[in-house]
Amino acid sequence: MTENKAKQEITEQNKAEQNKAKQEKTKQKKTVFRWFSIPQYKQEENFLSKMHEQGWEFTSVNYLGFYHFKKCEPKKVVYRLDYNQDAEKNKEEYIQMFNDCGWEYVCDFVGYSYFRKGAADNASDEIFCDEESKYEMMKRVFRGRVIPLIIIFCTCILPQFFLHHSAYGTSDVIRKALVTFMMTCGFIYLILFGVFAAQFYQYEKMIYPEKKYFLKYAGIFAGLIACGTTMLGVFAYSFASSYHVTETTNGFYIDSNRLNRTVSMEYELKPGDEIYVSHDAQDGELYISIGIEGEEPVFFGNTFSEFEDFSVEIQKEGLYLIKCSGKDARGKIEFEIK
Repeated sequence: MTENKAKQEITEQNKAEQNKAKQEKTKQKKTVFRWFSIPQYKQEENFLSKMHEQGWEFTSVNYLGFYHFKKCEPKKVVYRLDYNQDAEKNKEEYIQMFNDCGWEYVCDFVGYSYFRKGAADNASDEIFCDEESKYEMMKRVFRGRVIPLIIIFCTCILPQFFLHHSAYGTSDVIRKALVTFMMTCGFIYLILFGVFAAQFYQYEKMIYPEKKYFLKYAGIFAGLIACGTTMLGVFAYSFASSYHVTETTNGFYIDSNRLNRTVSMEYELKPGDEIYVSHDAQDGELYISIGIEGEEPVFFGNTFSEFEDFSVEIQKEGLYLIKCSGKDARGKIEFEIK
């Protein structure tokens, strides 16, 4: 018994030491979530430098925006990013070129290479010797990162936005949600293009002050504003309505130039009552639902210009809700209760 007890104590002690070692190892690592857009590489560099000054050395980053660090001695360290996809062909020579200038290679991520060095290692804390070299990096970023985004915006975002705007046969709630989502994505892209264009303009004006860039960039920003204004107009049009509801002694009718919302009316009905529905449809789509709230509708239709005039006979007494949900519906529809 004494021998088994001793073995058990040794096992528990080993487990405790292992857990302590794991905890110590965990304390030596840290993960921080940050999200930087393409033009925000300077903010990213400053973020990494501040983390190192707090005692956390940058090791890697992933697509979800999680930056990984390990514990280190707090000191001032400069981080810099370079974007050069062609460097992959001669990676060793590329890294060695920076090492010769005192820069330590850290890692690569989506075309960017991360470098660092102590703030006092050299009088210069830039990896580029002049502004023109920075400008060349910006052009590489534009070719490698921004042009693909422009292609996605023009071939996916914009077509999907207009497609969902006129998506007949789709639930109105889903259609409006998709239009809102695609417009949000579109504006994120437009803002990103605008920020990058502004940075590009500043670089070009700084490097080539004798050249005139105003008209070129004025045209770019005018195009971005026009695109955003058009999307806003289409978005507003997707939700806009122009109609008039008139109640009669035994029902109501809707006269619509453009119905993009739900019109509801309630009536207390008894068995034997009939609801007569007639219409003069011109365009668009209309969803009609008749029934007691919370129960299966006694009628549901999702056409406007195709269905004929009809009537619904009431079989059960109760408070009936008549709902008309339009999607660009134009014309007149009348409900008469007899």
